Amino acid sequence: MATVIRTALVADAPGIARVHWDSHQTTYVRPGRVDRERVEAWTMVIRISFWTANLAIANDVYPVPEGFHRQAIWVAVVDDEIVGFATTSRGHEPGAPRELELEAIYVLEGHHGTGVGQALVDAAIGDRPAYLWALDDNPRAHAFYRRNGFELDGAEQFDELWQVTEVRFVR
Repeated sequence: MATVIRTALVADAPGIARVHWDSHQTTYVRPGRVDRERVEAWTMVIRISFWTANLAIANDVYPVPEGFHRQAIWVAVVDDEIVGFATTSRGHEPGAPRELELEAIYVLEGHHGTGVGQALVDAAIGDRPAYLWALDDNPRAHAFYRRNGFELDGAEQFDELWQVTEVRFVR
């Protein structure tokens, strides 16, 4: 069961959307970190549309429209199934502490601890300086980021959509 990490294609949008949905359920909804209604309001149709647009931009199908920014997107594939993904971009927030932001990394729960997440981080950012935002109440993710050289820098923000506090990690 070898893992292949590759740049995501537009055709990967449904697979990425499924990983995104499943990961939100296992990481946010089931532990009670985010209300189910908030997560499930972002339906699979909306997620597939969202990822199709982001992948089209990432793959230069069309230029970046207003309201979007270009991301680099990788997928982890095991037995022809997308089991994880990671996205990066140039830090697009004012005063970003690094030029590179790890915007997202999600791995299906059944693949936690298998090296898929590490392989995605290695492909997405390698050992470059970067930053990321994570839920303040996600000890598994915090431990993973620390193993990859990230440390909390004291910055926090409140995400109005998800109604959660996020903390910033930097390396």
